[in-house]
Amino acid sequence: MRPEIQCTYQTIGEAAAERKSQTTLKIMQLFIENGQINIGEKSYPIVYGDLYFIAEKQSYSITETNEELIQSTIEISAEHLKKVAKLLDFESEYKQIFEERGSFQVASPRYKAIDQRFKEAASVFKKDQPFAEALFFSRVIELMNYAVVTIKKTI
Repeated sequence: MRPEIQCTYQTIGEAAAERKSQTTLKIMQLFIENGQINIGEKSYPIVYGDLYFIAEKQSYSITETNEELIQSTIEISAEHLKKVAKLLDFESEYKQIFEERGSFQVASPRYKAIDQRFKEAASVFKKDQPFAEALFFSRVIELMNYAVVTIKKTI
C-alpha cells in the first residue's frame, strides 16, 4: 500500500493531545460513550460509533472524556483521494465532504456496518496482493457514502 495511506482498526490510546494542521484527510470512528470532538471551529458531541470526516489542515482534539480512546482511522493524502475521486467520478461528493464543510459528523445507528467497513479496509491494507488497494478504496468510498446520504437528508 502507498505510504500516504494509513489505516488502523480499533486501536486503544489516550484522548488527549490536539492534532494541529494534519497533512492528511482523516476518516475516524470512535468507540467511547462521552466527550466532545473539536474540529477546527466546530464541536461535536461524541456518540458511540459515530463517524467523523476531517479535512487536511484541520486541527482537532478530543476533550471531556476520561475513557481510553478506542478508534478506527483511515488517513489519506488529499491529493491522492482527489485523484481517485476524479477517476471514479465522485469529485462533487469529495468537495461536499472535505472542502465545503472541512469536517463532518455522521451520527449513525448503523455503527456496526461502519465498523465492518473499517475492519475490511484494515484487513486488505497490509496485504501485498492483487487488488488490495482497489479493495481498500472501495471501503473508503462506502464510508464516504454515509456522509453523502447524511448531507442529502439535510438539504
